[in-house]
Amino acid sequence: MNKKIISYLLILLFLYGCQDEACQLSTVSNTKTSNGKMNHLEWIIGSWSNISPKGQLYENWVKTNDSVYTGSSFMIVKNDTVFSEMISLENRNGEIFYIPTVKNENNGQVVLFKLITSHNNEVVFENKAHDFPQRILYKNPVKDSLYARVEGMDKGEFKKEEFFMKRVE
Repeated sequence: MNKKIISYLLILLFLYGCQDEACQLSTVSNTKTSNGKMNHLEWIIGSWSNISPKGQLYENWVKTNDSVYTGSSFMIVKNDTVFSEMISLENRNGEIFYIPTVKNENNGQVVLFKLITSHNNEVVFENKAHDFPQRILYKNPVKDSLYARVEGMDKGEFKKEEFFMKRVE
């Protein structure tokens, strides 16, 4: 089997593997927060980068208050900014959302991705109605390391983009 078929099978197993009520309840309970705080996301705060032959990726996060973290992300290739976005993580009525605003996309409007899982310094946000991506994942696998992935269906095919970053001192 090729990698594409294996990826689709793994996604299907994941999507249909959590059908029983106990599994669904544990996933939902991981997304709720207490008192409007987002302490479990503080590991994302800081400046991150990945400099490679493909370009320079930067992402910065600050804690605005107990309910909002704000960030920005941009990519530079050959001294040209090829991508930039403003982001916020917001607690809205006990639900946490990843909210990017990308210039020249979605008529400048924000897109909301709801937190669907959060544990062990890994969070997954989802918006099934969005064109691409439908999922955004952040992970802090080891100290001073940040992994981000966007994924979903794009023009009928599963697509993912991965970003590996290190903390900037």
